[in-house]
Amino acid sequence: MTATLRRILPCLVIFLTACTSVTTKQPEAIALGPVFEVTSDEDLLQGENAWWREFNDAELSAWVAASLAQNYSLQAARARLDQSMASWRSSRSDYYPTLDANVGRSRTWTESGNIQSTNNQWNAGLSTSYEVDLWGSIGASSAQSKYTSFSREASIRTLANTVAGQVATAWLGLRKETQMLALLNSQQQRIESALKVVQGRYQRGQTSVTDVWQQQQLLESIHADIITSEGQRSIYRQQLALWAGVGDAALSDEQMNQLAPLPPLNLLAGRVGSEALKKRPDVEVAFYDLQAAGAGLAAAVANRYPRFTLSASYQGQDERFSNVLDNWMASLAGSLVMPLIDGGQRRAEVERQRALETEAVANYQQTLLEAAQEVQEALISEQQSAALVQSLTRQLILSKQTEAIQHSSYRRGVAGFLELLSVQQDVLTLETRLLEARWAQVLARIQLYKSVSHGQFTEEGASQ
Repeated sequence: MTATLRRILPCLVIFLTACTSVTTKQPEAIALGPVFEVTSDEDLLQGENAWWREFNDAELSAWVAASLAQNYSLQAARARLDQSMASWRSSRSDYYPTLDANVGRSRTWTESGNIQSTNNQWNAGLSTSYEVDLWGSIGASSAQSKYTSFSREASIRTLANTVAGQVATAWLGLRKETQMLALLNSQQQRIESALKVVQGRYQRGQTSVTDVWQQQQLLESIHADIITSEGQRSIYRQQLALWAGVGDAALSDEQMNQLAPLPPLNLLAGRVGSEALKKRPDVEVAFYDLQAAGAGLAAAVANRYPRFTLSASYQGQDERFSNVLDNWMASLAGSLVMPLIDGGQRRAEVERQRALETEAVANYQQTLLEAAQEVQEALISEQQSAALVQSLTRQLILSKQTEAIQHSSYRRGVAGFLELLSVQQDVLTLETRLLEARWAQVLARIQLYKSVSHGQFTEEGASQ
């Protein structure tokens, strides 16, 4: 029997080792759109880190730096990363043997007839054990913890990029609404001046009262827009405080009224490199989740095979503690535990882990497609907004020229009020639409920066 085992055991070991070879599924390559088929030196953005600095706004950089340090969601994410890193270190400890020391004292009482005796006994020793990772179970579990930690780190970069984007949107939104309020106040003054002209003509009997009412209604519509803009500015202020992790943005109305208009944006040249897309933190999260799923499958497969453990101990005992090590006993043992019947639990776990890996592959592919779609959508929005700004600018120039002529003609009594009112409304509408189009271009630029950013920025470097 012993000779038979000697012949069978090496073959069994080779067979089981081959069975534990698990290769993580690799996602198939996805054919991306032509916008990504460029070389690195033609990249529109190459993972720009502190992308908000492109807006040349020192106060914005300061707000982003404060938010990266103080945002509570980011603090919670960093704590989750610390937990994951601790779990990784814990899983790596299985590579090393355990060593325990023990010291104890016992006392026994015995009675034989009328004779009573007492015995004191000290014992002390060392014991160690070590599991030989024959099938890679320990290594697979450690790899799973490692990739989980990498995923958590990438998640922090995803969240940091989101925080920077929200802060930029809120701060530049404050600038936009301040510019909108300045525009509306200017419009209000112009319409008030025009109203005085209409009222003067009415008092001279040169026009009807309905002309006065229509001009007053136009003036009141501007007042309603002012109310809406002031409310939106307050909302942006609260959003800024939320993402910065503070109770209030601490900006007075006077400070907000002094904010600069929206920054002018130049058209971006070039395209987006495919490598920048794959380095997006959300894509990396999906990739690391896939690797962790593969490691989990390898661990589940390895757990179906025997576990080989070595153990050793050094023990001594005596009535006197100083003599404990003089009376010692040492032992060395090895044990092989093979699962035989478990009701199919381990096999089911392997199937579950294999399904998780398949899910992770699909999630990675979907995340990559969504990332590509987000970049392309931001590029399209950027281009459309820029073209719309140019068109509205030309329309506004023509409309203002028409308004000047109509206003002069109305004052001389050559043109009617309806023609003047119509062109006034056109000018007001185009001015508002032009500002909104510029704001849409800023939002598209923020989204574009976010969609290609790696999120590899820190609180210290954010405001530099």
